[in-house]
Parts: sequence; structure tokens; C-alpha cells
Amino acid sequence: MIKTNNVEILKALADETRLRLLSKIVDSKRPTLTCEIIDSCASFLELSQPTISHHINKLVLAGILNEHKQSKQKAYTLNFMLLESIGIDIAKLSNQ
Repeated sequence: MIKTNNVEILKALADETRLRLLSKIVDSKRPTLTCEIIDSCASFLELSQPTISHHINKLVLAGILNEHKQSKQKAYTLNFMLLESIGIDIAKLSNQ
């Protein structure tokens, strides 16, 4: 059975813009600062800073991104454990 929290996570992942943002964060292989995400994605995705911030916030609220303070800025890392557990839950569905 899919957990309620997993539904919210899958909804957050069902957006192409969010997947592209996640791809940029994963590619950096280190905590990524908000300004770095916005700078690298604004022209790449042709989105405004508020729109990118909105999508980042959705990923944080779903638990997909971990948010950390670095000096006066926020940095983000991917929550690999959460994504792995969702993958396991989805795999269990195929065995039912």
C-alpha cells in the first residue's frame, strides 16, 4: 500500500520543472545554495526567481530536498533516503 506521504512526494515529483531543478542539484554533488540554483536555472528554465523559489519550496515541503543554513543563505541537498524508500514502496506494488 502506498503511504499518504508518498502521494504528496510523487505529486511534487510529477512536475517537469521540479525534476529539472533536482537534476541541477544532483549534478552539483554538494549542497547547492539558493542563489546558485536560481542563477543556473533562471535562463536554463526561462523562469523568474520567485517561480524557482516556489518550486524549491514545494520540494522542501515534500521532504525531497533537505534545507540547511550556510552563513546567511540556504543550501539544499537531495534526500536520497526518502527517494529510496519510495522506490521500495513502488517495487512492492509490483509484487502484489
